[in-house]
Amino acid sequence: MISFGQRDDALEYKKREGAYGIIKNSEGLFLVVKDVDGNFYLIGGGIEEGEEPAEALSREAIEETGHKIRINEWIGIAENHWVSEKYPEWSQHNIGVFYHCDLLEQVALPTEIEPMLWVTLSDLEKHLFHKHQLYMVKQSLKS
Repeated sequence: MISFGQRDDALEYKKREGAYGIIKNSEGLFLVVKDVDGNFYLIGGGIEEGEEPAEALSREAIEETGHKIRINEWIGIAENHWVSEKYPEWSQHNIGVFYHCDLLEQVALPTEIEPMLWVTLSDLEKHLFHKHQLYMVKQSLKS
């Protein structure tokens, strides 16, 4: 597993496992959600107790976009250690499982408020918050 971020052994990290979808449309744009600070995140999120990564990703996709997804292929696992600038007491250790996915039909209204956007790879390089997510996007382009 490839690792990103500098781990500070003086801090206690909250481990969070997540599943993320790399969704690319026919125009070569990637689907992301954008937070209020202008940061981009891949579709997906935390894996709940008893959930498989693919189940978590499917659930998160509906919550974030209102759309079903098709999970096509496992890409890999990567981790990121980081400390929020806004909330420095929140030391995070995120372990992400990444998949190639397709966006399917809308089945509900999103329950989360962040807007979804289709963006270029260049946009991802500038605004994707997590380094391990950008790394996996680039890995996905090799397969």
